[in-house]
Amino acid sequence: MEVTQWPLRLALVAMMVLIIIGVLLLMLRSWRKMRSGDRLGISDLPAPLTQAPLDFDPSEGIEALFLGTSLHGQWLSKVLIHDLGTRSRARVSWDLHGILIERGGASDVYIPRSDLVEVALGSGVAGSVRAKDSVIIFVWNLGDYRMATGVRADTAKGHQQLMGLLESEMSAE
Repeated sequence: MEVTQWPLRLALVAMMVLIIIGVLLLMLRSWRKMRSGDRLGISDLPAPLTQAPLDFDPSEGIEALFLGTSLHGQWLSKVLIHDLGTRSRARVSWDLHGILIERGGASDVYIPRSDLVEVALGSGVAGSVRAKDSVIIFVWNLGDYRMATGVRADTAKGHQQLMGLLESEMSAE
């Protein structure tokens, strides 16, 4: 079968290539806005602490999956600024001064006890949905914003251990 309308076919192919390039450029622009915090209106969000104080002496720690961080009350609004939305393997340790989340492939996050508002169980955070009460959610203040950071312990024992110790420390104020 012979193709008789080469100019029309070439014009359609060129148009499709331009549409695909345009969509990719729009996606890139949107991603950059998310990374800078402009889309959520949090471009002035201060960087979280990445190191624990010198007197930080954790008695225990557990291996977990860091699911991400969202604005508290808006679990679909994943915060990408300052590496807070990067899903990664983590080790969660704590003492009376705060919680240290050491992450592989991403910057660590230290939540001082004075900024920690609540520790709760949930089914999801930052657009990640899991089984009921399988996500440990740390609600904490970062500058003028209230954040919700979710982790999921690797084992049921680690989950119970983390929740028990954090609840006892939360009630020991």
